[in-house]
Amino acid sequence: MSRREKWALYLIFMPYGIGAMATISRFPEIQHNLHLSNGTFGTFLSLGSLGGLLSFITIGQRVDRIGVRPVMIVSSISMALSLGSVPHIHQGWIWLIANIVFGFSTTALHISVNSQGIHRQDEIGEVVLPRFHGSWSLGALISSLIALVLTSRLSLAWHVDIVMVTTWLAVMFGILRSTPYLIKASTNPDLANRVNFKGVINSFKFEPLISIGMVMAIQIEFATNDWSAIYAKNTIGMSASLSILTYVVFISAMISLRLTMHLLLNHFTERTLLKFIPMIGGTGFIIGILTGTYLSHHNRTLGFIISLVGFMFGGFGSSFIAPVFFGIAFRKSSLPGSVVVAQLGLINAVLTFAVKIVISWVAQATSVTTALMIPGLMLFGVVYVSKIGSNERTSQPKF
Repeated sequence: MSRREKWALYLIFMPYGIGAMATISRFPEIQHNLHLSNGTFGTFLSLGSLGGLLSFITIGQRVDRIGVRPVMIVSSISMALSLGSVPHIHQGWIWLIANIVFGFSTTALHISVNSQGIHRQDEIGEVVLPRFHGSWSLGALISSLIALVLTSRLSLAWHVDIVMVTTWLAVMFGILRSTPYLIKASTNPDLANRVNFKGVINSFKFEPLISIGMVMAIQIEFATNDWSAIYAKNTIGMSASLSILTYVVFISAMISLRLTMHLLLNHFTERTLLKFIPMIGGTGFIIGILTGTYLSHHNRTLGFIISLVGFMFGGFGSSFIAPVFFGIAFRKSSLPGSVVVAQLGLINAVLTFAVKIVISWVAQATSVTTALMIPGLMLFGVVYVSKIGSNERTSQPKF
């Protein structure tokens, strides 16, 4: 893959990450504006996955029929409009509708950009998807840093509106620059029709470990997205701007491994990395959050620092798993990349919806600290499915 092509795709992944995460760091303010409890807020947030579910059912075959470019353009417009409306909403049910539209849009964009990455990775035999995911995570980090600077200076509405307009323009520019490399419409219409409930169920039965492993791994990322700022503000007692640091630390740790994953594969096999990194990450996350919560009652600053260490371990532990599992799934399937992403994503969306509902109501019934233990423990589940990874080391280029 040429350097020009890589940077063209980075120009899509990174602004996508900035825009998609624009409201994450300011969830405490959004929750306050909507006057929702932890349980209701988390449930409405989780219901946004219904849009993602619909997208996984429909968009995979659409990408294969018409190519990734039209899907990228339409989904990025819809995502910008739905997320940009959030600061202007003060009623829970309207926010729920916007959340479902956003879920559909961001999932469609996710399917299209990952299909492109998987397709090119398979063609050239180079592990590039973790680096593209790393650029998305870098975008999420930049979004958090922007929030860290702007939270005390700009209203929620001005902050989100400026970010969404800017990142949408950047994504459009990235799509324009990437056009020569993007997947065109499929010439085999039979393949495009193979994304349906029967096909999804069959694929789950054929490779259940991939779906189970990914669901176990990604919950810590979703939980951190949804609850880290609320945890820091309401449990530790930090200010709204400093609460954003929990997500900044988590996503920074993710980036460090995602961008160096190709180098680690020169020294370790997929199977080894899937066995040890999630275990270390889950242990550090659980110890850090529990210790940080306890210490915060006696020394708020020290408790906050220890909890940040916990979030750092969580970011390390879950960093590379999703892109690696996508690569494994594609290697084991004869279907196009868009179909593989859609099928795997559909299963994940259903299971993740259930897990997020449980986490929300555990947070409501007990505490956010207790709720965060659920994804921390789930990360250990990846160890038991590590055998699906390749047991051979691969030589990867440094860039």
